[in-house]
Amino acid sequence: MASIAHNVEHVLDRMVSFYSQRLRQVDVQKYFLLGKELGKGGYGRVILANDKKTGQRMALKFIDKSRNSQESYLREFSIASLLSSHPNIIGCFEVFFKTTFNLVFAQELAPVGDLFSLIIPHVGIPEDAVKRCAVQISNALEFIAEKGLVHMDLKPENILVFDKECHFIKITDFGFAKVRGTVIRSMCGSKYYMAPEMCAMTISGGLVVDGSIDVWAFGVIIYCLLTGKSPWRLASLDDDGYKRFVEWQNNVKMNNPPEAWRKIPTKIQRMFNGLLAIDYSKRSPSTKVLKYIRGSWKEEPVDSAKRKEGEDPIEMNSSEQSEDSLASHLSTSQSSSVSITSTLNSMSSSLLTRNTSGSQSKISPEAEVDIG
Repeated sequence: MASIAHNVEHVLDRMVSFYSQRLRQVDVQKYFLLGKELGKGGYGRVILANDKKTGQRMALKFIDKSRNSQESYLREFSIASLLSSHPNIIGCFEVFFKTTFNLVFAQELAPVGDLFSLIIPHVGIPEDAVKRCAVQISNALEFIAEKGLVHMDLKPENILVFDKECHFIKITDFGFAKVRGTVIRSMCGSKYYMAPEMCAMTISGGLVVDGSIDVWAFGVIIYCLLTGKSPWRLASLDDDGYKRFVEWQNNVKMNNPPEAWRKIPTKIQRMFNGLLAIDYSKRSPSTKVLKYIRGSWKEEPVDSAKRKEGEDPIEMNSSEQSEDSLASHLSTSQSSSVSITSTLNSMSSSLLTRNTSGSQSKISPEAEVDIG
């Protein structure tokens, strides 16, 4: 394991060095027609763009120079490029440059948007779509782990959607990604999805980065997709929802779940208790979900409830907690023995059929932007 981490660190260092020599300042208006803003955060923003020469549509990520170093920008681009060969990780164009105020790189465009936008409050998304998402995210996380990396900020906003039924989704945004084994001394990512070991981290002690951090976030995401709610605000005993979950998990009988978990079928509760094990050393791999695909994940069918205009996609479970929406908080924060491939092949086509016509992990040379 240590050698894998060492090797990927070496590869990333070489990639950063290579890209730094090719990084040039350009006039973005000269080469691109810029469209609407697709998203923004503490790093900067993502904008729809058309290459004037080829007509290729893409998403340009503008990273504010005043808030991010060139080194971190190149490292993010290198990690994205390294992982983009996977069908469930966003494709990365070989287009990167700097402007007067920004560092920029291009990625493929997801036509539907992000997974967060599909969640109906208190409802979630259809069960079959949840299962499709779970399998694809698990697939991508296994690949990321094999490369010796940890995403560190897995959340619905960082999962892009290519069709509304979620046959085809991709993980994006590797700005917080770390090599496994790295020691961090401050929290990173979005608090709703942070693992308890990160929430309890001290600056002096730090935390050794491990793939189980991504698995925890994965478990929370599945819960949100199933219910349209977040199980807690923060994985800390100061949070009532989380405290009740810990008490339940520590009860070996597991026959009296907190109210927030009572509509989850008993068998699927076991899946969650693996993915969301408090002790990270006992946490299941992401591939745990593959054992549960054929069973029911919801006790009640999804109704046809429509989101009210302006209503936030996910709301809190506990009435004792703040009425502040998850969306507002997020806007201010910044190997299993089961083969996934064989499992996917054995599943029914109605559940896992994908439209892979939109898949593109690398863009052909003729589609690259000529900035020379």
